[in-house]
Amino acid sequence: LGVETEVLLTHGDSLASLPEGFRVVGRSGEIWAAIECVDRQFYGVQFHPEVDLSTDGTAMLKNFLYGVAKLSGDFTMASREHLAIEYIQQRVGDKKVLVLVSGGVDSSV
Repeated sequence: LGVETEVLLTHGDSLASLPEGFRVVGRSGEIWAAIECVDRQFYGVQFHPEVDLSTDGTAMLKNFLYGVAKLSGDFTMASREHLAIEYIQQRVGDKKVLVLVSGGVDSSV
């Protein structure tokens, strides 16, 4: 990644102070757009790396997922579905299960 990049920053929220050990690593004017605490391996952004308007967003996400979090990249929705069904079957056996879903993945209960 370069020293500067364009990102979509839509929130009116911003930090007024940093937790101990953190430093600002990205700005949009006076707004802190990215922070890190290397010692604790904590990182945060106040923008949308997942959208096309963030020109290096895909590279940022790949760096975080594979470079920082050390994920393997072999996850598929099919494997997730299989593992979830197997887990539920082991937990509930032959009992009935009630599933409620509202909105999206983050709303599943």
